[in-house]
Parts: sequence; C-alpha cells; structure tokens
Amino acid sequence: MWNRKQSVTLSLVVCFVVSLILTAGLFAGPWAVKLWFCSFRGWEEDSAAMTRMLTLFKVCFYPCAVLAYVTLYSLIRLLRNIKSDAIFITLNVKYLRRISWCCIIVSMITLIAGILYIPYLFICVAAGFMGLMLRVVKNVMENAVQIKEENELTI
Repeated sequence: MWNRKQSVTLSLVVCFVVSLILTAGLFAGPWAVKLWFCSFRGWEEDSAAMTRMLTLFKVCFYPCAVLAYVTLYSLIRLLRNIKSDAIFITLNVKYLRRISWCCIIVSMITLIAGILYIPYLFICVAAGFMGLMLRVVKNVMENAVQIKEENELTI
C-alpha cells in the first residue's frame, strides 16, 4: 500500500534526478540549442541568428539554472522536514517563500527573454503562475504555523 513516506521519498528521488538533468543541461545546453536550430529549423551553424540565439540561451538559462538549484535545495530540505514529521514549522515557510521568489524571478528573466524569442513567454507564464500558487500555499502554511504555536501556548 502506498503511503505518505513513500510519496515523499519518491519526490526526493525525483528532485535528485532533476538536479542531475539540470547539471547535464549546464554542459549540453548550448550544444542542444545548436542541434535543434540547425537540424530542425535549417539554420546555419555560424550565422548571426544562431549566435544571437545561443547568447540569449546562455543569458537566460544560466541565471535560471542557479535559481533552479536554489529551488531544488529548498525543496529537498522541505521534503526532508515533511518526511521527519516536522510539517508546520517556520523553516518550511521560509523554504516555500524562497521557492516562490525563485519562480517569480525566473518569470521576470523569461519575460525579458520573451521579447526576443516568443517561446520564453510560455515559461514566463508557467513560472509566474507557479510562484503565485506557492505564495498562496506559503501564506496558508504561515497561518497554520501561527495557529499551531498559539495552541501550544494554550493550557
């Protein structure tokens, strides 16, 4: 039977797998962009358009990758707290706040990049919406922590 601990463990494993994929993307990203635009879009490898696209990718992807690592670290810490039954604590609110701000900053970066390459706007909307949802969850968690602390003081 599937239980909460197994679900949290699966989430932790997925976080570590995503961090490995992100690390691979740091090294293979420019190559993959070049392969995509040359093989599937017919661009010339040494063209000015390809140079601009690679520059846009690097300027957008690498700062977002740093934010993704911060998000993954915070998410792993949050999941470990949940696994150890430390759920309604101030530290988890801090992790949720940090993750939501990372999403919002990624949304801003991709909004600017979306001016030059429209598909980045889809990432912008998704990251912005995720940041908004996490802010709501953070506010709910913050209120739950406050109620828990008040109840612990009640005799």
